[in-house]
Amino acid sequence: MTDTKIYSDDRSQCAKFLYRGSFGPKKGQIDLLQKNGFDAWFEDQFSVSPTYHLPKLKVLFASSSYSRAQDDMRQGIWWQCTVTGEDQLRQRMAYALSQLFVVSSHGLSFINEGLANYYDMLVTHAFGNFRDLFKAVTLSPVMGEYLTLSGSKKHDPQTNTFPDENFARECMQLFTIGLWQLDNYGEPIVDQSGNKIPTYNQDDVEDMSRLLCGWSINHPNWVYDWINPMSADNSQHDMDEKTVMGTHFPAGQDAHQDLDAMVDMLFNHNNTPAFVAVHLIKRFVTSNPNRNYIKRVAEVFIDNGDGIRGDLQATIKAVLTDPDVFAGLANAAGQGTQGEHQHFGLLKEPLIVVANQLRALNMQAVGEHWWDTQWAEVTYGQAALNAETVFNFYKPTDAPQGEIENLGLTAPEFAIITADIMRKTHNRMWYNILKWNKTDYKEWHWDRTDFNDLSMGTTEYVALINERFFGGLMSKSLQNYMYKALSSHSAPYQLKIRFLNAIYIATTAPEFFCEG
Repeated sequence: MTDTKIYSDDRSQCAKFLYRGSFGPKKGQIDLLQKNGFDAWFEDQFSVSPTYHLPKLKVLFASSSYSRAQDDMRQGIWWQCTVTGEDQLRQRMAYALSQLFVVSSHGLSFINEGLANYYDMLVTHAFGNFRDLFKAVTLSPVMGEYLTLSGSKKHDPQTNTFPDENFARECMQLFTIGLWQLDNYGEPIVDQSGNKIPTYNQDDVEDMSRLLCGWSINHPNWVYDWINPMSADNSQHDMDEKTVMGTHFPAGQDAHQDLDAMVDMLFNHNNTPAFVAVHLIKRFVTSNPNRNYIKRVAEVFIDNGDGIRGDLQATIKAVLTDPDVFAGLANAAGQGTQGEHQHFGLLKEPLIVVANQLRALNMQAVGEHWWDTQWAEVTYGQAALNAETVFNFYKPTDAPQGEIENLGLTAPEFAIITADIMRKTHNRMWYNILKWNKTDYKEWHWDRTDFNDLSMGTTEYVALINERFFGGLMSKSLQNYMYKALSSHSAPYQLKIRFLNAIYIATTAPEFFCEG
């Protein structure tokens, strides 16, 4: 693993690191990282107490007059944990995992406490073992409802019914191994004819569904329990022998035994390390990782150095500290050294962009609780646990037409950043800037003191904006643009608004939407 000590003196590396490993740096955090070093930062992030969503949601719900927890309550809590949580890497990891193990309020809108609990499960397992996480996801009542595993029953010849195949298929395709057999570099293996080799077929899906039938959501007193894991009913579990992808499951195993054996099979599959590595690299670092970067991260997933497979703490550290990350290298797409540097980084999701802005402003709730003032799904095209389908907000292979697609590269986030979403995002970011004087108890506000020194010169002001919102990484071209814009707002009556305009110019600039 990379010796991060050699990068601690490079302030630009510290800034880039915090934009990748958190929801954005707050005032003073870059300097603190530079002073203490990367290893100390990891030690702190791995040891700090988790910030959980459900307890906060319950307190907020108890203070309201609603008959059940509302979506804007749950989303408000997500923003609270995102903007104020000290466990930033854990929260970022949970968000990345929520885009791998997708459940959504679409179809589950009435169980916000269950959704918050599901998110907390991701928070809990973010630095744990992937096997434990995958098993917890499988037994989650929210997942059981979303992908219809709950109530799946063994084949009944009298009614000609069969076990549900929904979760059985998606747990392979989307959660662990993907559609195609992969090599150690995360690239599809091809046969002698040059065709990709599938990881599974329909027979495998059918036998997988037989492995997983017999689980149901608990419902004591006819009230569904959206918090505790599902329970097994062996009378509805298929105890005959099964074979999935060449793995034999003997007859006579009950639901628990078949579940554990199934989890072990997918956990130990050759595809899983690279599959997980690619997902995390694309969510944290770059849309087009170098094949050797993928292999190095996958190797840490296979063995964390102590002979343990699936250690997510070691895996995410490898993702963030790989040599390619500090060197800014990506898939060259046949364009040599220039391409390696040009293709590094990613387009940020709208939620990440706005979280960067809110943390830079040190946004706080006016009242005791956080309510959603972003209307994120409508405004940004996404919100926590609100994807329209199990395929997430976008697919990892999505690429806009043109040069990116022609080069065989990807830029998944472009799939949701439409012209309309961009317009709405810019409008909401302006509204966030105006929140400095909000007083309604459901609103948010921030302290504008640092930005409201009317005696500050243009050069000083641009430097402040650069430091607070870009970590000192703002390009010279954007700085020059801001000099010109601020110089044209020098009349006495304009001085009071120019700091707001400057923040808006900075946070809606294209480079604020990019991570390099």
